[in-house]
Amino acid sequence: MRQDAVVELSEWHMWWKTTGGRELRQVLMDSWDPIGVAGVPEATDEYDSYVGPVVRMLQEGASEGAARRYLGRISRKHMGLVPSPLKNRRAARAIMEWWSRAAGNPAVR
Repeated sequence: MRQDAVVELSEWHMWWKTTGGRELRQVLMDSWDPIGVAGVPEATDEYDSYVGPVVRMLQEGASEGAARRYLGRISRKHMGLVPSPLKNRRAARAIMEWWSRAAGNPAVR
């Protein structure tokens, strides 16, 4: 592995630990929240298991539609809910907007 790749990777991990993961968690809570726990302090980590897969999708170039479908599958298969297409669309758009803003950080790309 090239030395600059190691530096870039460590910068990305630092950004993810200090900023990125927290921000994406908040995007999911604010724009998606299929079980309605936004604003409940004890539930701030409720969607953490989906944060990693979402950012991996983004890193691999996933589209807004792919993010929307992923959120729908999570709602249906993991939560047993009837997915809300409007909520999933809104959340996918918010995720893509967040990712676009994050791309301005040199550690991200």
